[in-house]
Amino acid sequence: MDNFIKTVNEARWADGLKVRNRLDDITYNPMRSQEEFVMRMVRENASTEYGRKHAFSSIHSMEEFRRYIPLTTYDDYKPYIAHIAKGTKNVLTAYLTEHFSTIAGYRRLPQSRWSLQTNYDYNFCTGFYMAGQHGYLTDGQTLNLIDNSIERLPSGITVGNLLGRLLVKRDFDNDQVYVIPIDVANTPNRSDILYLQALFSLKQQYISLAICDHYDYMVELLRYIEKHWPRLADDIERGNPYIQPDPDRAGAIRDIMEQHHIGTQMVDRLWPGLHCIMVCDVDRLSASFELLRTYCGTGVHYVFTGISSPEGTFSTALSLDDPQTVLIPDSVFYEFKPKEASNYSTLLTLDQLEIGNSYELVVTTLSGLYRYKTFRNFMVVGRY
Repeated sequence: MDNFIKTVNEARWADGLKVRNRLDDITYNPMRSQEEFVMRMVRENASTEYGRKHAFSSIHSMEEFRRYIPLTTYDDYKPYIAHIAKGTKNVLTAYLTEHFSTIAGYRRLPQSRWSLQTNYDYNFCTGFYMAGQHGYLTDGQTLNLIDNSIERLPSGITVGNLLGRLLVKRDFDNDQVYVIPIDVANTPNRSDILYLQALFSLKQQYISLAICDHYDYMVELLRYIEKHWPRLADDIERGNPYIQPDPDRAGAIRDIMEQHHIGTQMVDRLWPGLHCIMVCDVDRLSASFELLRTYCGTGVHYVFTGISSPEGTFSTALSLDDPQTVLIPDSVFYEFKPKEASNYSTLLTLDQLEIGNSYELVVTTLSGLYRYKTFRNFMVVGRY
């Protein structure tokens, strides 16, 4: 199995290299990439229900798109989303809708096939590339703490966490690549999920990479292990319906945890090969991240994959241990409302942003959101 995992990780790195090379190409002239993206969206979606209503066929420039297409919010898409959920095609986009990401547990936003691929490329492939560049993609398994609980509608469209949908798209090798079985996320009780996550992660010593929606999830897991390790070690020693007995591993866990002090370094002792954690959707770092750094020590590094939301993925990582990310100019059209502006009458484009200022993001996506208000703010800290 180790050779298989090594082969998978090498393929991950190669995919990430292609994405990084593409990023270098499209960011050389980002405004040209933006205009090409807008005109592609208008041209390819002119025959959709939304495109006909808003006369996409009469739009011939990015300026006309901004002039004639109205700003939108979630409520504007409710009737379209209802049609898509029933399996109706060519509603918001000509691209096949494969997934609905969820907001606040009940609102749904469509994700097209191309959007899913782009999100996977810039969320995960770039992270795999950076981990591989530093030698952290080895023959160890991946600790997956991303919520991948997915339901399927009668139309065949899946519903759930976007990042989870992206990560489990390769059904045929998930059990060999990931430490925690995919169906663990479907356990309804949060304490049961934590128990199973802790059980499977402690049982496996050879982990080279961890991936989580937010670093708080990794902290939560480590705190759970600190509190419940005697029971977990007993279950690993005896085995249970979830795992085979492993007295040697149970003994090693006891040796480590009996010497451990609460809130101190433990990751390198439990999983000596774990040197990289990929963290999704990081706007800012809080005190809990400092606790994670304490648990991990200096031998563990971090990939902050970029700005993500149910609407999609808007930026991607550039460097290890750096939460600053770069916007992706060829898969989302960005407009920006200055934070101090009282209304949306004057929206800026990428080339008009100023370093040190904060902006609210308005996006047009591959999934059929057009000039959509995300109500999400971020600060410009530099240029790529």
